[in-house]
Amino acid sequence: MTTHRGQNQGIKASRWAHEGANDPESNIWNGALLWRAAMHYPEHPHAALWQERAHEFLINGVSIEADALDERIIAGKPLRERHIGANFFSHYALDHHGYLNVGYMVICVSNVAMLHFDMKAAGLPCPESLYLHQVELWNVLRRFIFSDGRLARIGGDGRIRYAYCQEYLLPALLFAADYLKDPHALPLIERQLGLIQGETSQNNDGSFYSSRLDALRRRNPLYYTRLESDRACALAMLVSYRELVTTEGHGAEEDFETTVADSWCEPEHGAVFHRCPTRLASFCWRAMNLAQGMCQPPGDGHLAEWEYNLGGRVEFCHHSLRDSAQPQRRLNSCNISSFEGGFITCGSLIEGADLVLAESWSGSDSALLQTAFAALPDGHTVIGMHFCQMGARRGYVASIKGLHLNIPNDVYQQYRRRLECGDGEIVLESPPAHEQALSLHGHWANIEGKLGVVGLYGDRELTIHRTPERRAGNLRSLYVEEICYPLVLGPACFEAGEVILDCGWAVLSSVSTQQTRAFHDANLQAQLDTGTAQVRAVEVSGLDGLRYWLVANFSRSELSLRSFDLRLPGDAVDLQNGQPATASMIEAGHARLFRAT
Repeated sequence: MTTHRGQNQGIKASRWAHEGANDPESNIWNGALLWRAAMHYPEHPHAALWQERAHEFLINGVSIEADALDERIIAGKPLRERHIGANFFSHYALDHHGYLNVGYMVICVSNVAMLHFDMKAAGLPCPESLYLHQVELWNVLRRFIFSDGRLARIGGDGRIRYAYCQEYLLPALLFAADYLKDPHALPLIERQLGLIQGETSQNNDGSFYSSRLDALRRRNPLYYTRLESDRACALAMLVSYRELVTTEGHGAEEDFETTVADSWCEPEHGAVFHRCPTRLASFCWRAMNLAQGMCQPPGDGHLAEWEYNLGGRVEFCHHSLRDSAQPQRRLNSCNISSFEGGFITCGSLIEGADLVLAESWSGSDSALLQTAFAALPDGHTVIGMHFCQMGARRGYVASIKGLHLNIPNDVYQQYRRRLECGDGEIVLESPPAHEQALSLHGHWANIEGKLGVVGLYGDRELTIHRTPERRAGNLRSLYVEEICYPLVLGPACFEAGEVILDCGWAVLSSVSTQQTRAFHDANLQAQLDTGTAQVRAVEVSGLDGLRYWLVANFSRSELSLRSFDLRLPGDAVDLQNGQPATASMIEAGHARLFRAT
């Protein structure tokens, strides 16, 4: 039996999308189709062959490298005998479409759910192979759901916000409630339905998306119709499958946030995550468009817009006659360390890769943008530092956005956001009449008593970049306010070796205006003089009352902490290894986080 998916023949599997065969969801749906055929037509002469082929597809859906040596008997054979390749990393990260794709992790579970419930409704058996690694995958995936029901796309999303993969969380949650006995799954469904109703009620024509996606409907009616039908299909599944869910005697003993409070890391893919009741913090180097961080209350998905969030951005002038919309950047290196209550990561991107000025000039590897990002173990704070230096030639920069904190301001906010800063309250109504760089005349701001942002060094003030167009994702589906530190709108010329961006900042989750102001006032002299041109250091007082030092070595040489007069106390420890700070060596392109005990 020969099968095809695009240009691929047969069953394919690989961890990396660029290898051309990362097909977990299609392996699952092909296996499910074959199993359905075999169960509904058991007298067919090929029914047994369809069943065996179904097992082969399903075994290579949510597959990991360890399966190649796994002797467990599944559907009559050792797992290793049907294993073709790994689609997931060992900690269940998925590189679908070339980035850490939480949405397609959901899609895989949703396809399992469809066969599970279809067979249950028909009184027919499910294949044992269907459930391979579903427990492990769900235990990771459930951490990436805000408690209001929205997916936390820690690796970003190339598609429409609040749509598609978000829709198929509904059957996945039903499956989690029924088969995996997750006591929080059904309440999460109710909250997601609240999100759906919230947008639908603002349309006057009975549609799901017509107001927010009107421009898409006029530009691409086929894709718009697909989005409407996806939501209808997911809701139909909810109606059809809900009565099949058995949850008797299975109530939640702990609140949802307690059950998902934990750390997760996939170092090979460059992703790290920490969640507690007051903060969801993450950083993903191989995100959609690369280098994306998050820091926000885990209960409010409406604060999240992922594209370039907290990753900084240096955009070079680029005008190709073919593909000018694609980001001209490439991942150069990254490293990650986790510790109790937080993490630290440091890495670099090539900015201005493969530039084209139409009918004029082309070049690549224009600048190196380095970022250090640390989630402090105080349950609230992340600290970030950006350092970008021009390469071996002159370059022309279209925009510079240090920090780059996205604040959605669309249908779920009634097109209105409230901020407080040193100048008092500011109300942002969207869309603005024209592009605007709105100064906040200071180094701190608080968004609606939930999220604080503080500039530590690198500019005179926070600035909000506003545009009259929606700009979230490739298909532009949300109005977004971008808080920058600094903001430079070019074109601007930089000579070879010149520093383009050099800043440090903090974002505070689940904090009031008063707490944000107090953090700012306590850290007015956060930047420390390292005496070294490419080493940056800050000292901050965390919300736990303890002092922290973040030191980033953006040079090309390993350095000893003794090389700098940072005046760390004798009891300061390196959080990565628990050793005294005085003994620390900092490799080139790495950062270290120290705390006074």
